[in-house]
Amino acid sequence: MRLYLTDAQASPDHFKDMIKHELFFGIAVVASVGSGFDMFFTVFIILMFIFVLQTIWLYIGELAGKDLDTEIILKFLLYFSPKLVPLVLPLTILLTSIMTFGNFAENYEFAAMKSSGISLQRAMRSLTVFILLVSVTAFFFANNVIPAAEYKSINLRKNIAKLKPAMAITEGVFNDLGTINIK
Repeated sequence: MRLYLTDAQASPDHFKDMIKHELFFGIAVVASVGSGFDMFFTVFIILMFIFVLQTIWLYIGELAGKDLDTEIILKFLLYFSPKLVPLVLPLTILLTSIMTFGNFAENYEFAAMKSSGISLQRAMRSLTVFILLVSVTAFFFANNVIPAAEYKSINLRKNIAKLKPAMAITEGVFNDLGTINIK
């Protein structure tokens, strides 16, 4: 289907108005994306903190009462935190997009976009591009960083077990310590 412009629509004033609307939309998207990045990183840090606390809760039996230094516990959490990124990232994107588009709806920006002829797909285009970039970054992160951190985490746990044999003993289970088997 081909659209033909009438003489009134083809006037330079009409094109100036169209350019003004495009510039306004571009500025609105850049402003919302800028605040969206701040919101993204804030939500990511909060969710990462929650998941680190859950990790501490899961490994408290293994870490508590073993006379470990704070530095070793922080290293353990540092090496374990890359495994949490694939869990935290989708939740961060979900919450951030809900909050951003909620702000759009609250300020009637969706109504303004719709009345100026901008479709929902076009309004969400920057979110789609951002999600694609984050997914590619997450793939490379999961492919390179997580295995290295897992390797260091396992080495740290083995070194702790060698230096502090109490770390190798789990209560209520048969434990192999060299040639000795302890329950």
